[in-house]
Amino acid sequence: MDGLTHLQSPGDTNGTLTPPMSPKSTPGPFSPGSEGRTPTSSEPNTPSKGSIGGAVKSSGWKNLKPYPLDRKWKEQLPLGPKDRHRHGTLPNGMRYYVQKTHKPKDRAALALAVDVGSIAETEEERGVAHLVEHLAFRATESNDNFAIVKFLESIGAEFGACQNAYTSMDETVYELLVPIDKPNVLEQSLDVFAEFATKIRISDGDVNDERGAVMEELRMGRDARGRASEAYWKMLMQGSLYAERLPIGLEKVVREGDPEVFRRFYKKWYRPERMAVVAAGDFENLGAVEKLIKQAFAKCAPAEGQPKENPKVERPLIAPHVEPRITCMVDREATKTSVTVTFKYEASECATPSGFFTKTVEDSFKLALDNRLYKIMRKADPPFFSAACSIEEATRTTTIFSLQIVCEEGKAKQGLEAGLRELTRARLHGFSEQELRIAGAKQLADAEQLFVERDQTYCTSLRDELVGHFLRGEFVVGAEEEARITRACVERVKTSDLKEFAKRLNFNNSCVIRAMEGRALTTEKDIAGAIDTIQREEHAGAITENEMFNVPERLIEEDTLPPPGKIEGERKFPKLGFKIVQLSNGMQVAMKQTDFLDDQVLVRCFARGGLSEVDQKDYLDALYANTIASELGSYGVKPEILADILAGKRCDVAAKTGTYYRKVDGEASPTDIESTLQLIHMLFTSDVKSMLVPEELEAVLRMQEEAIRNRSRDPVSIYNQTIRHLVYGKSFQSQPLRVKDVRKMKPAKACEHFNASFGDPSEFTMVLVGAFDERRVRPMIEKYLGSIQPSPNPKGRVLQVTPAPFKFPRGVVNRDLRVAMVEPMAQASITFPVNIPNPDYNHKTGQATPSLEGSVALTREKLTCVFASSIIERRLLALLRFKFGEIYTCAASTSFAYQDPQARGPYFRGDIMINFSCDPIAGHRLAQLAMEDVGAMQREGPTAEEVTTAVELETRALEVRVQENSYWREYFEALHNSRLSPLMEGDLDQLYQVSERTRKELMDGLTPEMVRAHLLRCVNLKNRVVVVLRPQRPLWQRLLLPSPTTAEGWAVIAGYAGLTVAAVSLYDRYCAKKE
Repeated sequence: MDGLTHLQSPGDTNGTLTPPMSPKSTPGPFSPGSEGRTPTSSEPNTPSKGSIGGAVKSSGWKNLKPYPLDRKWKEQLPLGPKDRHRHGTLPNGMRYYVQKTHKPKDRAALALAVDVGSIAETEEERGVAHLVEHLAFRATESNDNFAIVKFLESIGAEFGACQNAYTSMDETVYELLVPIDKPNVLEQSLDVFAEFATKIRISDGDVNDERGAVMEELRMGRDARGRASEAYWKMLMQGSLYAERLPIGLEKVVREGDPEVFRRFYKKWYRPERMAVVAAGDFENLGAVEKLIKQAFAKCAPAEGQPKENPKVERPLIAPHVEPRITCMVDREATKTSVTVTFKYEASECATPSGFFTKTVEDSFKLALDNRLYKIMRKADPPFFSAACSIEEATRTTTIFSLQIVCEEGKAKQGLEAGLRELTRARLHGFSEQELRIAGAKQLADAEQLFVERDQTYCTSLRDELVGHFLRGEFVVGAEEEARITRACVERVKTSDLKEFAKRLNFNNSCVIRAMEGRALTTEKDIAGAIDTIQREEHAGAITENEMFNVPERLIEEDTLPPPGKIEGERKFPKLGFKIVQLSNGMQVAMKQTDFLDDQVLVRCFARGGLSEVDQKDYLDALYANTIASELGSYGVKPEILADILAGKRCDVAAKTGTYYRKVDGEASPTDIESTLQLIHMLFTSDVKSMLVPEELEAVLRMQEEAIRNRSRDPVSIYNQTIRHLVYGKSFQSQPLRVKDVRKMKPAKACEHFNASFGDPSEFTMVLVGAFDERRVRPMIEKYLGSIQPSPNPKGRVLQVTPAPFKFPRGVVNRDLRVAMVEPMAQASITFPVNIPNPDYNHKTGQATPSLEGSVALTREKLTCVFASSIIERRLLALLRFKFGEIYTCAASTSFAYQDPQARGPYFRGDIMINFSCDPIAGHRLAQLAMEDVGAMQREGPTAEEVTTAVELETRALEVRVQENSYWREYFEALHNSRLSPLMEGDLDQLYQVSERTRKELMDGLTPEMVRAHLLRCVNLKNRVVVVLRPQRPLWQRLLLPSPTTAEGWAVIAGYAGLTVAAVSLYDRYCAKKE
């Protein structure tokens, strides 16, 4: 559902008791213009001696044993840590890796890595490696059609696009995340991988049935970004086989390739010597897992008739070139003007400390250069909108350093010159000690987090590291050892190392430059001219050293703080695990200590009153308020200065405004909670209007204008805007933004709106969830939050939110959206309104009085609707992909986000939205099939198996989510904002118990009949919005064969009718005159 606007905030109860559900049913908040284990008690732990900041205990980072970098410089380090790791090689040559980690509880991440990708394909095989990967999940010798998918769903393991496997040019990797608390699930999952290794079924019928799904994946990747990436890749790898072996392959091979070619490829390359099986998870006994792997894979062998020798994959080096390669690409669907500068060099291994040091130098250079570019971007009239660099392994043999510059349309040359000038400045003069310290501080902060959470590494992360070790030789030594090596390498880096690395970034060293635009405004001559300008400046000595800059030592000067406030009361909710304290300025602070992640504390301040409170005349000012404030400096400090002050600190804070609520979200290390609270204090007490300098804002306004202009060229953006506009009632809040709207926004008014939105602490409740020490944090709360002065005028506070003016249209709305496209593609969406009768609504009085019984009933209906959409999604996937092979993936989700949070109307309103992409000629037909299937489900209900699968998937997803701090942050907000909270006198424990009981009872007792009855009762299939995006037909076809399904078609038909009438009238007059 990328880009579609479903309006529900995660965990938002919308006035009822709905607990947080799966993320796919609760997308982020609507803003039309916005470009582990639970502790048994909420009592604070006793801090360990030596702990700092708000940490519960000392992490040991300060006392970390130094790493002997010189002594082990070239040493191949052993896999580890030994007490949690096993590895070996089976007699058939297959390698295996097993590692223990406890996060998430009762889960294991598995992988089957095959050391072959599209680079091994011959011309007639281009695309075969990827299609074979698809076929694995269709059938094997022991698993009939899609039995593997059904097995995965039956155990609560998600299956979907890009979730379970990938094919690159160098490798193919299959991945699963499975629960292991049930007997035999791990064994069965390993057996599935053993089938993938040598027993994938590749019949003619299998290949033919899967072609459609792969073709749709190919189409999905052929948008403007995909086309640009493919063309640029071919230019980068010019002269190498890598340029011609993209994994998606050739359309001709995908559509027509001989199935025998697919079978030959599989038999040749899928051999145990080329494979490794990886298992990382919450294992009690590593030896037992080793035994299961040996049992599952011991019999794997090369296919019959294959030679004993393992065939070699030729991975070519990329030939260097002295002359820069230059290209100017034009794609009318491009959503931005950009210039990319890339340098290629031979990849180095990261298997020893010396190799790791090389990567550390590269990363230090990137961070230091990014910091310089950010400061340029922040100038009053910057040469570019944004610029940043990246370093990545393009292939097994080649590393690429890239600088991407996003510019204003028509100013690509100016932006390129500025970027090249900074690259040249770094090569000539290097970086200062100050810049290196800032870069190093950021690297050490990441290393410290890795170390602090060394016992809480996610199993998927460990799995990916072990796969990287098998395929690329990356060392895996355990989080503690890696943190020691990182610190040693960062402390060893000198400014001279960065300058030495910069020598690689020269125009005569395999340099490739591409300009990408929506209109042809830049030429290759312009690019060459930019290079010539920088070279002349270099030879003339005009590129001087970078200027030094001042970095304040602290965020807040102590003598500027008002007197601290006081905690005047507190209330405990032991079942929920929260404690709420009341500050003297009216702000409430809710705290929950967890041990899910030792280096994470999540923060959220929230208050009623969002964009729905704003009149139409002030809407644009309010919509852009956060953008303007963040550009000027939401905290009273310019963003580029703030970034340097916070270098090395692990804290991040951002304000945002949604439809109904204002929020300040943050994340911090326990040791940096104080900085986080300081930022919140600064946000509430700063006057962003006083920082308003119109000249400095001009670049931001131009950037907003260009973003809107560019979106109008992108078919998918037009499609998403059309859906939102049709589904959400054509109100001013759902209108697509126009370029002229940017200048209608008044920056001073936007600043005033931001100040008013985030100024009164008494409106806000703050939530702290994570690994903090309450005894240390309480004084900080009084000092930084309690000292924020409340508003002298409390009349502006929002007690009851204004319902947003979103209204689902009546009847059937069909929109055949024809858009000019570079590459033909189609997307289809079907949206049905959901109208749940409000049991608390009195039709005589026209009012709703909240009741426990009514809220429970609404919650059950909402949860049933979420399960219904989950079942619809899997049914459509089975029908449209697995049966007909015409789509790659689809999504169905439920939203109640535009509903009045207080549920004051006769109906509780929401919608179910279905979305998929497909062949352009199939959009309307497949949309009709989807509607018919939903209709059949409404008439007959889902099967018992479909209901059981949906409940199992949600149960398993919930088991993981409850081990996340974000789940509890959102859950608290949902309970606090519930309309039942006043009814229960704010007893959140009681609310929590009712909420959990309601969910459990529904999930335990959900039946097909309940789902059917809900759909009959709450969803009217004759009321829907159907939007199908298709390519615009050529003009001659639109004139000769006008379509009655489009406005343009009706206009042409009306024109023809008018001409006909006129012709008949003229003929009649002619005849009459002749007579």
